[in-house]
Amino acid sequence: MRKYAGLFYRLALFAAMSSLYGLTGALIRSNSYVIPVSEQTMVGNSAPKTGGGYSLLGTTGQLGGSSSLSGGGYSIYWGPVNSWTSSQQNVSTAHAYPNPCDINDNCASITFTRLTLSAEIYIYTISGELVKRINKSDNLDTIGWDLKNSNGSNVASGLYIYLIKGGGTSKKGELVLVR
Repeated sequence: MRKYAGLFYRLALFAAMSSLYGLTGALIRSNSYVIPVSEQTMVGNSAPKTGGGYSLLGTTGQLGGSSSLSGGGYSIYWGPVNSWTSSQQNVSTAHAYPNPCDINDNCASITFTRLTLSAEIYIYTISGELVKRINKSDNLDTIGWDLKNSNGSNVASGLYIYLIKGGGTSKKGELVLVR
């Protein structure tokens, strides 16, 4: 029985990896590596995330003699890479997380994501008073809010409304902050 234990383990691992590969959107392959590329949608944004150039965190300096990996519409080239997505064409899938943000549960900021290259975020109280305006003009698709108002003071617990403008489009949403 012991002589089959290693074989059983390898078969179980193969079966598990095969089922994982079946759930992925694409596979990036080289002679030495297979990297499944998938995406997880969240309750707050169940729309598939398309249109952005996803990449991996780390370095590809050990690609096994290859200068690149590719497959399923994705390519990875030799050198350092990051895990950010490029900016979007419009803000139709933009959202904020975590929401709700509970300070007692170590929430220190809120991230706005799926933004355009140039975007403006307006955060208002429920009564319509402007709390903070955030301008984004870099090539990433995210920017954070430190939970401070325009004067640099911490904002109070409550319901806030946000308006995101970018790429000739806009999107409204609500934020809940608990202190």
